[in-house]
Amino acid sequence: MKKSLLSLLTLVLVIMVTSGNLLAAQRWRIAGIAPVDHASTRILKAAADEINEKTDNRFKLKVYPASQLGDYTLVLNEVAQGAIELADISITPQLDKRLGIVYMPGLAPTYDDIDRVYAKGSHFYDLYETILAEHNVKLLGLDVQGFAGVGMVKEPKNPKDIDVSKDAMIRVPPIETWKIVAEALNYKTVTIQWGDLYPAMQTGVCDGWIAGTPSWNYIAFKDLLKYYIPYNTTVDSTAYIMSMDKWNELTPEEKEIFQAAFTHAAAASRENARNEDAGYIEKMEESGIEIIRLTDEDTRLIARKVKEKVWPDLTRMLGQEVMDKLDKDLQ
Repeated sequence: MKKSLLSLLTLVLVIMVTSGNLLAAQRWRIAGIAPVDHASTRILKAAADEINEKTDNRFKLKVYPASQLGDYTLVLNEVAQGAIELADISITPQLDKRLGIVYMPGLAPTYDDIDRVYAKGSHFYDLYETILAEHNVKLLGLDVQGFAGVGMVKEPKNPKDIDVSKDAMIRVPPIETWKIVAEALNYKTVTIQWGDLYPAMQTGVCDGWIAGTPSWNYIAFKDLLKYYIPYNTTVDSTAYIMSMDKWNELTPEEKEIFQAAFTHAAAASRENARNEDAGYIEKMEESGIEIIRLTDEDTRLIARKVKEKVWPDLTRMLGQEVMDKLDKDLQ
């Protein structure tokens, strides 16, 4: 009798432990880098809510914004390894230099081009998806932030003439494409991690930064910046990604739900970028940041010159085959 009771208690304990582990395993995390009050975070939470609702909360998806799960350079590896299930982060070329294509200048010169090039089905998107898959990462969509400019704590020299040195040091992320673009604009560059950028500008380690949209400049640095130049040569975007191992664990129905939610999120991000870029430039101006405005002619001339300077370097770095595929989206 005692042996039977002991066996029963042991079985119950094993079931409880196993069930607890399964429940814990289904509490999936989504790492985000945008601030809590940024539109990207709101859109990301809406995608998580959509999945939770349509899967009866089987995965208990929870968003961790503002780099709470670590710097995006580390999160990318953790997603590839399955330690973090999903993320909406900047993709660095640390896994593969070809991943720098997402920051190519001139890839999408207008918002209409963004709608076409940064959506599933373009040559760029297909190539980007293939490269990430080679590194055990599933691409679910692109979170378009908008067109990137340069935020400064001191005024650069001749900001509208990129043939003249700006006599200023700006931060670039650890992404070679951004470094090449910044140098094409005639700025000196220094690589600084995102989490160290605010104190770096505050203490004079750098004079400003490139790779951020008007919304990022306003929300993260409105009390620090003095100038903003909307060069708009490059689209700033992050990527909705998932561990390929976790993706392969999903049923066909679950995959459809996950993909649909992030397709909706990607479309919402593109619409948001179109609407908010101009609005946040106005907010920066109202907060005392001087906007060094460029005419349409200025913007077109700078974009052409940057592309002429940058694309040969990128061809050598990425290979002619990659560049030929991207060029098809420009035709």
